[in-house]
Amino acid sequence: MKKKKKFSIKTKLPFILASGSQVRKRILKDAGLHFKTITSKLDEDFIKRKFKDKSYTFICKKLAQAKAIAVSRKYNNHHVIGADQICVYKKKILHKPINKNNAIIQLSMLAGNEHKQISGCSVCLNGKVIYSFSSTAKLKMRKITKKQISNYVDTDNPINSCGSYKYESKGYLLFSKVIGDQFTIQGMPIFDLFNFLIKRNIIKYEWFE
Repeated sequence: MKKKKKFSIKTKLPFILASGSQVRKRILKDAGLHFKTITSKLDEDFIKRKFKDKSYTFICKKLAQAKAIAVSRKYNNHHVIGADQICVYKKKILHKPINKNNAIIQLSMLAGNEHKQISGCSVCLNGKVIYSFSSTAKLKMRKITKKQISNYVDTDNPINSCGSYKYESKGYLLFSKVIGDQFTIQGMPIFDLFNFLIKRNIIKYEWFE
């Protein structure tokens, strides 16, 4: 039987993910990128207040940039990836619910309606942003009952999830229509990120026996 070829990602410089998100870590690891994780102690609410009159995509990119810059300034000769996410419903940012009651309230608002998930991503080197972008997904949630919402929250416990659902778990079953990719919805828009890294020859795929 012919052996399957494996692959790895070769990098010129080491990588750091400036995020504590387990979902973002899993997405990058599944893609084959080797990195270490260092979270930045960023006051996200300050940035959101400072740029409250700007567009949601602008705010999201600023959050991602601030995370990456804060870590990059301490680690020279590392490529630092910063990412952040904003859930928007009727021109209002929905913050992480933190508890089950707030999650039920948010999902009750979203039920039967459309909302957006905006993910921002930045790459920094030696304290400077070398790439920054945002990606948007539109989602329409099914008309679900309060009982179904409560059961879902008990199942996935999405209290730290943007929009009060874990799309990577059972959350995707809540939706009747999605425009955009799953990585944007999960907060790590990897297609645009890897397109840049490959184009700039920062990463390179290698296959081996």
